[in-house]
Amino acid sequence: MTDGYRQVGSFESDAPSAVGIGRDVIAFGLGDRVTLVSGRDRTAIDHGEPIVDLAVADRLLVLSPETLTAYSLDGDQVWSHDAGDAYAVAGAESRECCGVLGADALRFVEVASGRERFAIDRTRPGTPDDAFVATPTGFAIATWSFLTAVDGDGEIAFDRDLSAVVRSVGACDGTVVAALQSDRLVGLDGGSGEDRWRTELDARQVAPVGEGSVLVSAADGVLDVGADGTTETVPDLPTGDVYATGDGAVVCSVRDGTIATYVPDRDRVDVELLTDSVGVGGTIDVEASNPTETERTVELAVDVEGCALSPAERSVTIDAEGSSVVDFPVASVRREGRADVTVAADGEEAGRGTVEVEDAASGGLAVETALHTRRIDDGVAEIAVTVENVGGVPLDAVRLLEAGTEATDVAPGDAWEGSVTRPYEPDTRVSVGLEVERGDRRREYAPTCTLPSLPTIEATVERDALRASVAVADGVPVADRLVVELPGAGRVRSPVTIDGDELLLLVPQYESGVARIALDALDAEERVRVPGNGTFTTPSSTGGIDRDRDRSQSSRGTGRGARSPDSAESTSADSSSASATNPSETDPSPPRGSDRTRSGEASERRDRPDESPERRKRSNDSPADRSRQSPSTDREQTDSSRGSADSATGERSESPSRAPQDDRSPGRSESGPALSVTRRAPERAPGVGHAVRDRIVVENEGGPAESVAVVLDGGDRVSLGGLGRGETASVDRFVAAGERGELALPAGTVEAGGSVVAEIGAESLPVSDDAVGVLATVDPADGTLTAAIENGIDRRCRVTGVDPGPDGGRESLSTAVEAGASATVSTTVPERPAPGDAVPVSFWIESDGDERRIDALAAADGDSGGDAGGEPALTPGISPDTQVAGEYSSVVLAFENEGSDPLEDVSVVADGDPIDSMFYSPARRELVEPGDRIEHYVDLESGHAEPSFEVTVSYAVDGAEREYVARAAGPAVDDEAAWTDELLDAWSLDRIDAATATPDLPARLSTPPRSED
Repeated sequence: MTDGYRQVGSFESDAPSAVGIGRDVIAFGLGDRVTLVSGRDRTAIDHGEPIVDLAVADRLLVLSPETLTAYSLDGDQVWSHDAGDAYAVAGAESRECCGVLGADALRFVEVASGRERFAIDRTRPGTPDDAFVATPTGFAIATWSFLTAVDGDGEIAFDRDLSAVVRSVGACDGTVVAALQSDRLVGLDGGSGEDRWRTELDARQVAPVGEGSVLVSAADGVLDVGADGTTETVPDLPTGDVYATGDGAVVCSVRDGTIATYVPDRDRVDVELLTDSVGVGGTIDVEASNPTETERTVELAVDVEGCALSPAERSVTIDAEGSSVVDFPVASVRREGRADVTVAADGEEAGRGTVEVEDAASGGLAVETALHTRRIDDGVAEIAVTVENVGGVPLDAVRLLEAGTEATDVAPGDAWEGSVTRPYEPDTRVSVGLEVERGDRRREYAPTCTLPSLPTIEATVERDALRASVAVADGVPVADRLVVELPGAGRVRSPVTIDGDELLLLVPQYESGVARIALDALDAEERVRVPGNGTFTTPSSTGGIDRDRDRSQSSRGTGRGARSPDSAESTSADSSSASATNPSETDPSPPRGSDRTRSGEASERRDRPDESPERRKRSNDSPADRSRQSPSTDREQTDSSRGSADSATGERSESPSRAPQDDRSPGRSESGPALSVTRRAPERAPGVGHAVRDRIVVENEGGPAESVAVVLDGGDRVSLGGLGRGETASVDRFVAAGERGELALPAGTVEAGGSVVAEIGAESLPVSDDAVGVLATVDPADGTLTAAIENGIDRRCRVTGVDPGPDGGRESLSTAVEAGASATVSTTVPERPAPGDAVPVSFWIESDGDERRIDALAAADGDSGGDAGGEPALTPGISPDTQVAGEYSSVVLAFENEGSDPLEDVSVVADGDPIDSMFYSPARRELVEPGDRIEHYVDLESGHAEPSFEVTVSYAVDGAEREYVARAAGPAVDDEAAWTDELLDAWSLDRIDAATATPDLPARLSTPPRSED
């Protein structure tokens, strides 16, 4: 393991076609050239042909179509021979032979001469996608899911089927490390192929060689994996393909068109050359940094080709984790032009660079260069480049080499600006290439800058809302997609630009669980656990009649009607009570970005043709526009608020007069009631079966109203009694979608004194299909709750609990549901519902270590999902081939169709701790005819004396889906010779619930509407 790495160089390139690893050098095939990387040094060899594969032994071996060529590491060609149809080559230093791999054979070729010594047939045909690496004892070949080891004499050491496609292979300290497509990392003994260790890891690539460990590129970053399976994160290396030399002294990272070179940070002094150009009388400036936690005194020595320094050596003391700049004066110049600079610390080379050396008599180029990050867009940093002419002579040309842009005739005192882009990697130093020309003098510059740190995200929970702030570093604007994931509300991605300040976000919370705020293209995120607002618990402050006028008026004055992006309101008011002089009291402004709300308001305005133009204009104004209304309008609003508050406390005063309304309804006086109605519901249903609160709020902004009631389409009627001026009352109910598509919320009316005074339109909420759906029924006869849990997310989940109350106490469950599959759970509700009722229930779902609660509605219907019609047609049993003994144990489950009808879409899924998940995969059959059977092998891990596990069996009969769960259990022994028929007979596979059909629910479930007043 290493303590860390530091970058010492980088260069841009296309993706390499091949990579070869040596003891102290890494070779990259780039087009028809080979680039050798060793620390800060790079050497290019022009091969002249496409490169298929590379290997570094005592020679550099380059495989091209039908040709294998050997070069010295200095670039001299040694030999070239026919390679036939070979597509891979591997080798190691001090080995006489390299391996040349084709589809049907492995050839052993002498490195010194290129002569083939012998060849062996492969155990199975291969493809150009094979992984082929040299190991300390021979070679390792990965084809599909098979891993084969061959020793130096051509003998097969082992041939293993790892039951999953092998992505990449590496070797270290006698262990072969394989990354599998099943998100497993496995370590095998290099001689026998036996498992040494295994771990769950989404590994994308394994470095081919290592000493005591290998580097592994995973989804979450780079890891250092030891030969014993221990892992350690390597934060200094970026994500991407990673390669290390055999001695570990050089590491290369390949990512997004850039190859970066790193070396281990072993507590030595870092040096950086600060001088671009120098002449007689100038100085070579070197910055020395001490990365350790103790003070260091070092001897620095500088050598510049073609220059004499006086002095050339200096002693410097550097504070712990500090730095110091040391200058070395130039006494004389022997040759002009670009010169190499070598810096040594305590006698060992610590750094290299180049400097432009000028003769003092001929004059020089006087420029200053600078880089800074201008902005970051979707993970790409835009970097501004500035070149300023600080001399007294115009510059003929300034060129930005990589972009190909150029400026001419840059006058003294003027500056030229350009820009380049780089993949954004926080706190990484980047450089660009510049060329400045004046007359016959030309000089290249490489200014550098450090990319800003990641934006920071802070999230806190405040009562029933989540408050988050996103702040950028160094004031650099960031444009990205803001991801907001809330339990019960799904995921929303919104483009945002954070320009030199922080972004504040306030969103409501719906269900308990873990909320995530992140920037999509960057690795910036924050997770916070939220308690939820209790979907089935309605706080008294949010329901019933609001008798606190001060609080109600304050709420309206601070943005009544405002809501989060995950909620929606539609408002209807009696047109005769609308005030042209103060429309904000009856027309709450919707949030920006809510298309459904804007279209609803447009429709509402079309329904009120008598509305004044001034009111329509102000209804379309943004909140900022309305804040700039005339002072008289503001005074009217303030007086109105004061008058309303006085009336609520018993100190009544006259409300300010309103402009006459010619369009008032007959018989409506100035002091009569003015009722408005608002619907508050989320913009979408989180999933099938999820309970959604549908709240209708009635507010009286006029005189007292008697016998107020809300009447919903369908016949539901809720009486609210009388409403005084400024009072509000609400009607709540919970609704859920019984099928995918849309959840319909019905229209309704508000009555006062037997007359309809306000209306609210119907709405349709889209139902999320990328969620965990709940299709639940309750048998009114015995209270049996049966729920089909449909996993619509892209990963496995588990049902961990149920509350059939609701809030009657959580019952523990443990039912796994694969991605795209369904499973059935059951319990009993404490009270017997009437047929047709909607019963509130709660489920707890765990996925990726996070658990959240889903509040759902179950349909009370004894014919919807209980008994599927007797015994299941697919009868379970244990096959005689079962043997649970020794290291390799298998239980063979047998399922026979004993019915008279064919079974379709048959699925058998086993789940439990004893199962060896590396080798297990569910069984699927499209059709099982009557009398036919399925045998399903389940491999078990050793070490379980009495193993048991559950099996979920699902199938369809005449289009009706059925499912049941069985439990397999029995004894296990350590020795295969001890397995007997008595032990086999002790194994059983018993059903633990009856076969059930997927519940058939109505399109909408609803609890009765109620008011808490």
